[in-house]
Amino acid sequence: MSLSYQDRISPKLLELARGISDRRPILEAMGVKFRGYIVESFTNPALRIATWPAKKDGSASVLFKSGQLKKGIHVSAVTNDTVTVSTLDLPYAFIQQFGGTTRAHVIEALNKRALAWPGAAHPVRRVNHPGSKIPARPYFPIGPDGRMQRANYVIANVAREKIKAMLRR
Repeated sequence: MSLSYQDRISPKLLELARGISDRRPILEAMGVKFRGYIVESFTNPALRIATWPAKKDGSASVLFKSGQLKKGIHVSAVTNDTVTVSTLDLPYAFIQQFGGTTRAHVIEALNKRALAWPGAAHPVRRVNHPGSKIPARPYFPIGPDGRMQRANYVIANVAREKIKAMLRR
């Protein structure tokens, strides 16, 4: 499952861009800015639409184990009317944004003869995991209603500047 967000040029920006037939550079600039905003939200909590819950041990929650989620955010499509910003098709991208529950599953020893962990009664070959409740840690500034939050102003400013530069040519 992947996560993507698509936006269109607002009517006000379209009016400002009147006379520009190829609007792809404007949309691309908007997408690049949006991507940058999302990537920065991984390390700047002020850009997030919600506080990320702390880990079980009370330490700050981060979405940066391998870096794949953060590195995978990209502008995936640009047309004359839309820009799409997506993540790579990572199995955890959706659940990190919206939260949810993983399914129950069996964990088996693969490289050793048994599994062991602190507090276990004895080593075991396999264990039934009941599944996990994963809290939402939204990194895309998109609310539950599907609308962009917080990033609108910055992205609109980039669009305005790009339109002005294109009209000066």
